[in-house]
Amino acid sequence: MSEQWFKRLFWPAILLVAVLLIGWNWLNLEEWTKDSASMDSKVVRAIFGIALAWLGVRLIDVLVWRLIELRIGTSIPRLLKDSVAAIVFLIAFILIVAVVFQKPVTGIWATSGVVGVVLGFALQSMIADVFCGIAINIDQPFKIGQWVKLVPRGVETMVGCVTEISWRCTRLRSKENTMIVVPNSMISTMIVMNLSEPVRSTRFQLEFCLDFGVPTERALRVLSAGVMAAGGILSNPRPKARVTRVTERGVLYRVRYWLDPAETSPSKGRHAVISSILRHLHQAGITLAYEKHDVFVSKMPSRQLDRLTDRASIVRRIEIFSGLDSKEMEWLAGRLKERRVRYGEAIVEQGNAGSSMYVLVEGLLDVRAGLENAGNQVSVKSIQPGEFFGEMSLLTGEPRTATVVAVTDAIVYEIDKEDIEGLLEKRPEIAVQISQIIAARRHDLQTIGSASGSEKHESQQTFADQILDRMKNVFGSLRGGLGFRRGGRADSN
Repeated sequence: MSEQWFKRLFWPAILLVAVLLIGWNWLNLEEWTKDSASMDSKVVRAIFGIALAWLGVRLIDVLVWRLIELRIGTSIPRLLKDSVAAIVFLIAFILIVAVVFQKPVTGIWATSGVVGVVLGFALQSMIADVFCGIAINIDQPFKIGQWVKLVPRGVETMVGCVTEISWRCTRLRSKENTMIVVPNSMISTMIVMNLSEPVRSTRFQLEFCLDFGVPTERALRVLSAGVMAAGGILSNPRPKARVTRVTERGVLYRVRYWLDPAETSPSKGRHAVISSILRHLHQAGITLAYEKHDVFVSKMPSRQLDRLTDRASIVRRIEIFSGLDSKEMEWLAGRLKERRVRYGEAIVEQGNAGSSMYVLVEGLLDVRAGLENAGNQVSVKSIQPGEFFGEMSLLTGEPRTATVVAVTDAIVYEIDKEDIEGLLEKRPEIAVQISQIIAARRHDLQTIGSASGSEKHESQQTFADQILDRMKNVFGSLRGGLGFRRGGRADSN
């Protein structure tokens, strides 16, 4: 900081010292008011006055403005600094004319009046910008560093972060990281929305239209989970979804969320929310409503999946059952048990025994884990629609390693030990496929970038064999041994 102060004061101080060294004899204060002074002495004295004014402006900049900025925690608008500097130089000019050159100041003002009128007509738009800039600095509808939204008449809305308020214009950094230069006179006629005042968090909203056939409770559950799972938005205040109105296409829902524009720009927040909600709608089998002018002479296609009749389509999206054929998926889909979970309810609890696994269909879940005998748990990850959990307890008989709590109202499918037993009785080799998928999933999370390709493959295969051995102890259909090869080598058990 001291280096910056030195640079600001260096050249004014050098000019002042040079004038003192060169023209010390001409700077005798007793001779300043005499009209008989030579032109050389008057020029030296004029330069001396300009140097003093320049040094004074720099001292104000370094000592006054800098201290004020440190106290208020924000930058002083450049327009205010330039206005004070102009006043200082104007006073210095008047004193030089009156004291050094012994000229009446009133005559200067009278002579400049005509010039001022001519310049006023020629520069009326610029003068309007200057006075509007002064009004902006006095009223302070926004400050440097704050995000604003300008709504002009007949022009596209502008959103950006204020970077400078100058004599003529205000500069914004847009969400595309480009510079927007807006004349101050135009801002005075616009509607200005300050996204950073009175608090830093700002509410935004988006609207989604869904078909009439989607139950309202289900739509609100999926939309709420989608907006809460989006990255970059604030968790407090809590995001929410509401029914807005009914249109010709369907039911219109409004999703509200809060952002800190200084941390996440409105465009990035909107992208995150829309992407998350579309992903949740897709996993739930729901599509957005659209204009319905199609004429069908056959059975109407499904616009959204039905959890009761289209369960096989949902089972196909579950990674652990990707090795099942169509008949096996249909059989397992008929065995699924639907379970509704309320907000805050724990589906599984850490340390308890478990003989079932779950698949999240709609909603959002939170995985929480803690040390043994510890009184609190920490959030580990979120479970989103289409993801499964509890498979290790079901397949290996191990206790639950974490607690899963519903963040919103949710719907899960429960798969019991008897359901898996039925699959393994019909086709025991499914156990190898399941163990390989689980091993690959767990191994990728634990060893990213920590080993070579061959080492990872060997470690993953070892883990898959361990899972398969534990499954033999749990499922009776596997205890007689698997009459096939697994992982590229014969099973000796």
